[in-house]
Amino acid sequence: MLVAILQVVFNFILKLSIIFGLTFMVACTVFVIYCIVHGDIKINLTKDRADKEK
Repeated sequence: MLVAILQVVFNFILKLSIIFGLTFMVACTVFVIYCIVHGDIKINLTKDRADKEK
C-alpha cells in the first residue's frame, strides 16, 4: 500500500518537473530570440587573419 502511494507521488513529481523544465526551456529560447531580434544581443563573428586569406 505504501509503495503504491509513493509511486503515485513520485510519478506526479516527475511529470510536474518535466512540464516545468520544458516550459522553462521554451521560455528562455523565446526570450533569447526576442532579444536577438530587438538588438539587445549582438553576435559578432571575428575571423583570424588565416581565415581571411583563404
